[in-house]
Amino acid sequence: MNNHKSKVRLATLVLIAAILACNAPATPQAVSVNDQAATIIAATLQAQAENVANVPTIMATPSITAIASLTATPALIQTITPTFSTPMLTVLQQTNCREGPGQDYEIVFTYLEKKKLQILGRYDPTNYWLVKSAESKTGSCWLWGEYVELAGSYWAVPSVTPPPTATPAPPPAPSLSKWEFSCSLGQMTITIEWVDRATAETGYRILRDGTSIAELAANSTTYTETITLLAGESAEYYVQVYSPGGSANTRVGKPTC
Repeated sequence: MNNHKSKVRLATLVLIAAILACNAPATPQAVSVNDQAATIIAATLQAQAENVANVPTIMATPSITAIASLTATPALIQTITPTFSTPMLTVLQQTNCREGPGQDYEIVFTYLEKKKLQILGRYDPTNYWLVKSAESKTGSCWLWGEYVELAGSYWAVPSVTPPPTATPAPPPAPSLSKWEFSCSLGQMTITIEWVDRATAETGYRILRDGTSIAELAANSTTYTETITLLAGESAEYYVQVYSPGGSANTRVGKPTC
């Protein structure tokens, strides 16, 4: 019986070996490099084709984006109106207000320090300001800008053409205060005194018998001389004030020795 079992085992092992021999892989044949490359390329193409086939077809629907049409609204342009204040000046020290912008014009009024006046116009070449003046017959006069302080919109006042320069008037003749003379030994001494009524005179002259015998400075008020004058002789005297505008004479008298 043991012999029988051994035979069965042997037969089983032989059968298993035969089966294994039949299933054993055959010896692979050598494949060239070109064949390997071709195989790889073919496999890649096949895989791509399968992937494409498996991708669902998507129908792209064009998206229409609405473009808003913007109509440009012009910006509002705002006109700015500048704010002006009344142009004024303040007198810094006593100064003359004249008929025109310069010392060649007559004085209208003399304003004192701290006086405030409204500015009406300007004349830049001589730095004068035309101001409103209650003291002037024309309602205005000119102040030199050297002695004023400006305020308000003085820069906006118009430039004014100055009036023509008036022909200077001759100064007023002096008023005779007194005169006296004395004669002795063929000589005469005379003294003359007067009141200076002029404000812008160049000077004074003493005239004797129509001839100028002495030139005196402005603001002079007295004159004395001694001349030869025999008994029965006389001399006529005048005091004359003069300026660029002319002259004026005041008769003194005609002393006789």
